[in-house]
Amino acid sequence: MTEHEIEMEGIKNRLQAIELRLGHLESILEISQEEKSSGYEKMSQAGIPAATPGELIEEEKELESRIGRYGLASMGNIVLFLGIAFLAQYLMNKNQHVISAILGYSAALTVFLLAKYLKKSNGPLAFMFKINGQIILFFITIRLHFFSAAPLIQQEYLAEILLFLIIGYQVYWAIRNQSQSLSVISVIFAITAALVTDSTHFMLPIVAITAAVSVYYYYRFRWQPLVFITICLSYFAFFLWLFGNPFLDHKMAMISDHQNGIIYLFILGACYSSILFFRQKESASDDFFIGVTFTNGIIFTLLLALTVFKFFAGDYVALFLIITISCLLFSILLHSRSDWNFASAFYSLYGFMAMSIALFGLFGYPGIYILLPFQSLLVVSMALWFKNRLIVIMNSILFLFILAGYLLTSKSIDSVNFSFALIALISARVVNWQSSRLKIKTHIIRNLYLIEGFVMMLVALYHSIPDRFITLSWVMAALIYFLLSILLKNVKYRYMALGTVISAALYLFLVDLAKIELIYRVMALMFLAVISIGISMYYSNHTRKEQS
Repeated sequence: MTEHEIEMEGIKNRLQAIELRLGHLESILEISQEEKSSGYEKMSQAGIPAATPGELIEEEKELESRIGRYGLASMGNIVLFLGIAFLAQYLMNKNQHVISAILGYSAALTVFLLAKYLKKSNGPLAFMFKINGQIILFFITIRLHFFSAAPLIQQEYLAEILLFLIIGYQVYWAIRNQSQSLSVISVIFAITAALVTDSTHFMLPIVAITAAVSVYYYYRFRWQPLVFITICLSYFAFFLWLFGNPFLDHKMAMISDHQNGIIYLFILGACYSSILFFRQKESASDDFFIGVTFTNGIIFTLLLALTVFKFFAGDYVALFLIITISCLLFSILLHSRSDWNFASAFYSLYGFMAMSIALFGLFGYPGIYILLPFQSLLVVSMALWFKNRLIVIMNSILFLFILAGYLLTSKSIDSVNFSFALIALISARVVNWQSSRLKIKTHIIRNLYLIEGFVMMLVALYHSIPDRFITLSWVMAALIYFLLSILLKNVKYRYMALGTVISAALYLFLVDLAKIELIYRVMALMFLAVISIGISMYYSNHTRKEQS
């Protein structure tokens, strides 16, 4: 046989071996002949190029290598940890606490030595041994006092000192090795240590410190996954505290006394908000900061709501005033440091939302509606300052919902009616005046404000003016709109004037002619006729000038 024939024979033998292995796998997985045939047909129809025998062999070797190096190493370390943990527990059950501790620490030391020995020859396995050793060390230490009916160390504070020494050691190695995996373990250890202490003013400060350390990790190494993990774990720890810390087999029920724990909730929110300071101006993507902002905001709000409903249902004004001032100041600070609009808009809107809740607590219902329109104007003013159209858009939507809520749920209040009407008209004028500053290229927002002002002015006059003068008041409003259109040279006010005149005419013929006294009917008819004819003459002259 020639060399070529020998090589082809070898390839044929290897292919047959691969087919035998695949056939064995298919029989184990119980794949039918029809499924195998359809799979081959789909591959051929999709035009997937067939792999060469050499490529198949290389892929098989690579997969086998990965399973052998990483899969088995991970499984072996897990099994090793479980074996040591169960052996330590067995000795503790036999009241051999000292032997259990010595065995555990000896096992941890042995694993660390193995990690050091394999560092050069097998880095991945050495790294897994290092993590496993730290987990064993923490597990054995926590069992010296906690989760034990007859603990080896009776004094809780001594066990806590040992735990935090291990956590400090873990933080040191995470920073020294610049390892995000080790930092995640340090966060898990710290949260676990905080929960087992089961003391509000010891547990929650540890959680807050852990949050601050995670922010430092991000500042130093830009570890994004760690931030999200810490946010979820720290807020989850607060949730467990709020529900009596069932982590320690307590009954799951909300605690009876808040013990000022809400202070630590505010600290957590502030810690994760501070990450926005580390945004780089040349950053191509802000998805991470948007994700952190929303995750922090949503979880913080849910826990705040639970806390307020349980402990501060009748005295929440001070809390929301603090949130209002903090968020507005923070939004101003963010605006001064960066031109990124999202963060400043988010915190300013959150602050104004908190302001609305505080105002509700101060003035109740429906008195709150007197101040909400003026708050809306304040929001527009801040948007002009920030040059932030997102705030204006969100505020216009909120203004619409507030107005709808007032009309649907509250009795009519003259002062509220006029405040809604005037604030809507002023806001529309301000948005139009500063549209270039806000970079708003559409008139939808302004038109929305004008429509709201138009409707609320009719409503306000209807409820505040005696019945016999309603038509006259609407006609006067139309005249004012018409004069404003001439003064400001703005066609929108002429549209409002026409709409108001038509509304006055409909009301006159449908209601006034059947209800009011004759003299007032005459007055309304004559006044409406004069205004209608005057406006008509204006349009005639205006059209003639344009044609000439």
